[in-house]
Amino acid sequence: MLSKISIAQLLVARDTISVIENNYVLKMPWANGINCSNVSNIDLNFDGKKDLVAFDKPTLFSPGRYRCFINMGTAGQTKYVAAPDLSYSFPQCSDWSMLLDYNCDGKEDIFCSVNGGIKIYRNVSTQTTGINFVLERAILNSDFNPQSTPAVYPLYASSIGVPGIADIDNDGDLDILTFSSGGFYVEYHTNQSQEKGYGCDSLIYELNTGCWGKITEQGCSVSLNEPCSPKPSPFNTADPSQKDNRHAGSCLMCIDANSDNLMDLIMGDISCNHVQFASNTGSVSSALITDTTIMYPNYPNKNNTTRIKMNNFPCAYHVDCDGDGKKDLIATPNVSGSENVKSVWYYKNTSTTNTVNFQFVKNNFLQDEMIEVGQNSFPVVFDYDVDGKKDLLIGNYGYYAPTNLKAQLALYKNIGTAAQPSYSLITKDFANVGAQSLSHAIPTVGDIDADGDMDILLGTSSGQVHWLEHTGVTGNYTFHNNPFTFTTSSAEAAPQLFDIDSDGKLDLMIGTKNGRISYYKNSGTTSAPAYTLVTNFFGGIDVKGNINVYGIDGYAVPFFYKENSLTKLLVGNVNGQIFYYDVPAVITNTCTLIDADVNNIYEGAQAAAFFEDVNNDGKRDLFVGNGSGGLSFFSSKALNIGIHENTLQEINNYVTLFPNPAADRLQLSIDGIEFETGTIILFDILGKEVQSSKVLSNSQTFFLNAINSGVYFAKVVLSNKSKTVSVTKKIIVE
Repeated sequence: MLSKISIAQLLVARDTISVIENNYVLKMPWANGINCSNVSNIDLNFDGKKDLVAFDKPTLFSPGRYRCFINMGTAGQTKYVAAPDLSYSFPQCSDWSMLLDYNCDGKEDIFCSVNGGIKIYRNVSTQTTGINFVLERAILNSDFNPQSTPAVYPLYASSIGVPGIADIDNDGDLDILTFSSGGFYVEYHTNQSQEKGYGCDSLIYELNTGCWGKITEQGCSVSLNEPCSPKPSPFNTADPSQKDNRHAGSCLMCIDANSDNLMDLIMGDISCNHVQFASNTGSVSSALITDTTIMYPNYPNKNNTTRIKMNNFPCAYHVDCDGDGKKDLIATPNVSGSENVKSVWYYKNTSTTNTVNFQFVKNNFLQDEMIEVGQNSFPVVFDYDVDGKKDLLIGNYGYYAPTNLKAQLALYKNIGTAAQPSYSLITKDFANVGAQSLSHAIPTVGDIDADGDMDILLGTSSGQVHWLEHTGVTGNYTFHNNPFTFTTSSAEAAPQLFDIDSDGKLDLMIGTKNGRISYYKNSGTTSAPAYTLVTNFFGGIDVKGNINVYGIDGYAVPFFYKENSLTKLLVGNVNGQIFYYDVPAVITNTCTLIDADVNNIYEGAQAAAFFEDVNNDGKRDLFVGNGSGGLSFFSSKALNIGIHENTLQEINNYVTLFPNPAADRLQLSIDGIEFETGTIILFDILGKEVQSSKVLSNSQTFFLNAINSGVYFAKVVLSNKSKTVSVTKKIIVE
């Protein structure tokens, strides 16, 4: 069988394993988690229904990742499936991102943060090409002096907040509300596309007023009837003094709550645990905020106990979650260090008119259908109960607690078979790790004291390693606080137990915050481990992220493994990359980088890889953790191993039929896909099957026996033990 697979690629592709929590089968367990997101609608699969995209930012300084969810429900029903491959079709953005249709073509475009301003990508997706965006504006400008000599400069929008982007003046194009760079007033920039006769497909902005609504916002409160300040100066990115005076960060959501054709605001601030609803009673040309409340939603019923209140910086989004044509309300924190496992609050719009009536439904919307362990996820697979099946243990930086993050271990027992695993949640606090008040808990497992059972070591943000010593009773461990009495030179510690020097004892290979790996040799005995530092720069490995984004940080998370007699290494880093190295036999030599982006996998910032056979086929499978607290799974049994599969269209590109038009024969070429069985079926335009043949190889000729001239459809079906995919192509027979 022919298969074109790069030598640097791992022989895995995206797959799934059944996961059960509290006797409920999760619908999208491997959806990668959500922490603090901007939520938008977009039609991802061209079926005419609006789907959901959450642009998730696991930490304040990490790149965001689009989490895509396909609407599978009927009107009024919230039923979604994750589409993680579609996230690869979105451009990389940071800080914030909103999807809105600026050119009235029915397709949502991307407005996102760039250098204290706004970048715009135009949606050029089609059903044929799939989801696709092109850069429309590297940075959005506005005329700050439209009544006189033009002063065109970048339109300021804080990278920490989210501007309000909506049709404020009801003329059909998108205007922008944003806090001024040096104060607490709201600037109103009108889009002049309609006024200048371009319809709504242009991005021509000018400052309308520097004090929209006559309000200021600071200290978690809104002041009314404020006098307008002098006309604001445009933000100058080259002027350091202006950077010091920026508004710290607020999010503005525009909503016509009472259907009076005036935009009201829902405002959040980085220093606050609530949102402010600001009621506009002015006019389209002169907004005036005359009332505010933190008791929202259900304002003016201020007895509501399910108002939006989060530990830090909640923001609101007006999106249709249940496909009933009415926009609902989603609230999420806009920074890390706030709610994480329950950080998507869904309020259904139950109004029967054009007004809104938001009723609380749940605080873990979408998250309740996926593995979600809060801030970061570090997967480990091992047989914790010695039943011959590999279970799943997940460490984290922590679950949200009122004042900090509480690090714990989640255990999912394999209740399936060795060949077909199925995971069921046993506990979110395995071995009572939560009681230790650890700052981060990054696990590794191994029998370090040669007593026949598996111990657990935990790396922490302090750079120390703690020992959970197995007592001999399944699931029981004794906690030893930093028993090896060392602290890594660059905290934090991401440990792996691995016999790097092949002396029969498990050494400690520890990824550190600076992007390097420390090697601590097990200098003790097989029954009494002791660890001695050999080097803080093992193999010359350094996986730092972009220095302009992360400074000196790399957050290396290593996974060493043996492939026959060779030692290999996967290393996740802060940017979400997975690096692939060959480790030399002489371990004092430099490791060889094979690939800095293995399998083109990018599931989100702060990647953590675990590469182990979990389905008993003798081939390794891949779990990838990330900063959002979820997981993705890539199986050795998945179809299309060796290609980066984004959409059905991409699969289509790997299957070729030629010549077209054809005469008496048709050549099939399948590039880079491994399969076990295959069939090619020819249908006429009425759907009648006229010919069927087995596909036996990646390159095969099929004779068109007694086929009349005309238009036909050739369906190619490829299968292995776990999956089946099909591609249909139109051909002409002459």
